[in-house]
Amino acid sequence: MSFEPTFETLLYVALVYVLSGGVKGVLGIGLPLVSIPLLAGTMGPVTAMAYMVVPTFAVNLWQVIQSGYLMGALKRFWSAYPLAILGVAIGVSFLTRMDAATLTAMVGVLVIFVSVSQLFPLRLSVPHGFEPWVTPIVGLCSGMLGGISSFLGPFMVIYLVALRISKDEFVGAIALFYLIAGIPFFGGLAVSGELGVEELIGSTAASVMILIGVVGGQWVRKKVSPELFRKAVLIMLILIGANMIRKGFMV
Repeated sequence: MSFEPTFETLLYVALVYVLSGGVKGVLGIGLPLVSIPLLAGTMGPVTAMAYMVVPTFAVNLWQVIQSGYLMGALKRFWSAYPLAILGVAIGVSFLTRMDAATLTAMVGVLVIFVSVSQLFPLRLSVPHGFEPWVTPIVGLCSGMLGGISSFLGPFMVIYLVALRISKDEFVGAIALFYLIAGIPFFGGLAVSGELGVEELIGSTAASVMILIGVVGGQWVRKKVSPELFRKAVLIMLILIGANMIRKGFMV
């Protein structure tokens, strides 16, 4: 899908990035989950994913450094990273071959899946002895899901929550996972011609809008219930995902 940068579309795109940054500021998650489905109809799903390259690396690098859990995450979850890279490579190879209608419908399904999993989180527990076997499997599955959608986190988030690690360890581990898995994902988009100089410039501009949203979201977080806001956003995303599925099958 070609992206025509008229005043109206540029204003809409800017507002979407401010909104996704606001969700990130309130909840700590939500950049691709909010921005990609809202922008898919304007610039196409793949281009919307490509525009997340600068925010993805900037935000997650900052969170890894801030958490102080870099070495701990590498030591504990090292086996997930190479398989995540393999999974992303497999997923991206499918992503770049899909037609726009199929990809739009598929992203809609995944948006609903991720939103429902966050709205009704599973209460799982992974015994410590199973961790060496489960970690690489989760890494591979997360990578494959992320490779075809850019949603790298759902399986890894569920897994980390099941391990009952601390909040700081969780933030550091998931941010490092996003950072490492993002390299082959955006690299694959670049090799396929979907991520070039134009997208990098747009992504840098998007980072400014997202930062504005994050600052605003942090202010909003002090004024409203984060849990109520989270549920409202997830319900909105379920409706957006359903509309993407409708559009994908009607093309």
